[in-house]
This record gives sequence, structure tokens and C-alpha cells, in this order.
Amino acid sequence: MPEQLTAPGPRPAVLVYRHPGAPAVVLRQVCAGVEEEGVPTDVTEVPGPDDATALAHAAAGESRLGVGIGLDAAGAAAVHHGTLPEGTPVVTTPAQALSSDWRRVGRIAARVVKHLPLV
Repeated sequence: MPEQLTAPGPRPAVLVYRHPGAPAVVLRQVCAGVEEEGVPTDVTEVPGPDDATALAHAAAGESRLGVGIGLDAAGAAAVHHGTLPEGTPVVTTPAQALSSDWRRVGRIAARVVKHLPLV
């Protein structure tokens, strides 16, 4: 069972499913990117699988907004929409990315929620 890191509450939010080994800096940057666009996040630690795309797809399926972000143990990130097949995320970023790339992942997730062009 996933361990809640933030209370999900009744509010709609982008769900972030984070592998326990995911780097904290990646989580901070991704969440900052989402919140810069004015969309809240809820973070849940999920012990498996260790695949950003699978985590993002699972999060999107549970999110009231239909958008999820997955972070794997290596630091890779993925954004998924609940209507897309599991193997086709909106965007992925490799583990070797820069902080600005991880923040961009968060912004893209928020812009999918708001139906705005992706940047």
C-alpha cells in the first residue's frame, strides 16, 4: 500500500507517484513546476514499480484531474494523462536531466490540466 506524504483531501490535484528511492531534488523541482502554474500536487510514495511511465499512468488513473507524474529511483520523470495508453506518456525526462528539465515536466503536467499549449 502506498504511503501518503501529503494529505490528498477533497481538492483536485496532479498526483505524483514517487518511488521511495527517487531523488528529493527531482521531487522538489517537479512539484515547483506544477505549482508555478497554479495547480496543486499530492505526493504519494509507491514502493513499486520502479518505472516513471508506469507510475505516471497509475497516478493519472487515480487523479481527479486525470493527470499524473511518475518519478523513478534513478530520477527519471514522466507525465501521463488518464485517457492515454500506458506506453504513451505526454512527456518523459531522463534521470540525467537538469533541474530546469524536471521543473518543465511539472509545468507541462499543469498545462495539460489547464488545456493550455505545452511549453
